[in-house]
Amino acid sequence: MDIHDFSTGIANLGQELAYDLRQIYAKLVGDHLEDIAQARKSDNYAIYYKSLKDLHIIVSHKLKDKTEKGQDKTDEEVYNDLVKAAVTNANKHSNEWLGNSKDPKACAEIEHALNSIEMFLYKKIDEANMFGAQGKIPGL
Repeated sequence: MDIHDFSTGIANLGQELAYDLRQIYAKLVGDHLEDIAQARKSDNYAIYYKSLKDLHIIVSHKLKDKTEKGQDKTDEEVYNDLVKAAVTNANKHSNEWLGNSKDPKACAEIEHALNSIEMFLYKKIDEANMFGAQGKIPGL
């Protein structure tokens, strides 16, 4: 074999590259999901919000551009409405948002708005089969 023959393995390059990119994408999404969980558990609303926006950037190509039968809004419009609600709550309860106060009612309103964004994104990720298309995982 000629050491200068660079064509060896070219046929598999496309498949290997696609697999590598899927692995990188899965890790990236997983890292963002971990960031979200950590921020949610620590009641760090600003980081929770930022982490949700970061996840949206990563998965936004999975959102539908057009309305589906029975829907008035696109996925992106629904997402934007959820973000507006979170921003409204952040402005309304700025002391709780920043962690300076822990009024239970205000915190509940903020958490509800952020949880709604999170659940929407999880639903869309699931609909895109990003969590896996099989009904069950072998061995579990």
